[in-house]
Amino acid sequence: MSLFVQIIGHVSNVLYIVGSSFEKMIWLRSTLILAALLELYYSFNITDEPLWTDIIWSVVFVGTNLWWVSVLYYEKLTLNLGEHEKRMLEITFSKMNPTHFKKLVRLGTLKVVPESTSLIKENTHINELMLITKGLVKITRNEKVLAYIKDGRFVGEMSFMSGEATTANCDTLEETEMVVWDKTVLTDFLKKNESIKKELNDVFSEDLIKKLVADN
Repeated sequence: MSLFVQIIGHVSNVLYIVGSSFEKMIWLRSTLILAALLELYYSFNITDEPLWTDIIWSVVFVGTNLWWVSVLYYEKLTLNLGEHEKRMLEITFSKMNPTHFKKLVRLGTLKVVPESTSLIKENTHINELMLITKGLVKITRNEKVLAYIKDGRFVGEMSFMSGEATTANCDTLEETEMVVWDKTVLTDFLKKNESIKKELNDVFSEDLIKKLVADN
């Protein structure tokens, strides 16, 4: 067995490890395909007789991942996001799968509300989840200002997740543009799409951290 074949075998296994660490599915699968192709070369040359069992399963592995890479590229090419949606994806949903984001955002309704509009009242149950895309919202409790929320931040997400009554008042300070999701529709959708639900919870967590940082 030549040194070159041994190196190919080691590189193949390194790529399996590296590929498994990627969060983006398209990079993960592409790296695993390359690793499997190197493993094919290794299996043909490691002994006098090719290791046909390893070769057959490597071919199946490559074929499966090539299929999914083509699906991912097709979804990316046919995403067709508008400028408004691209901005939302960049500012708020950057950690979310773009295809999942498209499905989620299409459930919402774009609304524009005037200045001095009450969005949420304290100690009430709300039927909507709101995302501010342009404007400014004031958060108060017992007439004390807690925070100001602007572009890319959620309103009512804590009540949406917990199902409990709201803990603060939310009022617009200027004409505000927002995307609004009906709570029942969104909840039913997330029950059928666990992966999107997990990604949305991650988005909520990131949004909360940004709010805490902004307050400090």
